[in-house]
Amino acid sequence: MTFKKKGKGKITYTKASGNKKITINKKTGKVTVKKKLKKGTYKVKVKVKAAGNSKYKPVTRSVTFKIKVK
Repeated sequence: MTFKKKGKGKITYTKASGNKKITINKKTGKVTVKKKLKKGTYKVKVKVKAAGNSKYKPVTRSVTFKIKVK
């Protein structure tokens, strides 16, 4: 998952909700599904935060997406 960098400052990603076996890298936003996760469709909610700088305020957005495990 990638986002256009309209926000200024350091961008971080955090998982707000979802299965424990689904993780997200805080720096890159890369989503990882651990082995032995049962087949099915899972919803994951991720918060994306641009830290801002002296000219721009910090901004946080939430993104919800589905992952289908086969």
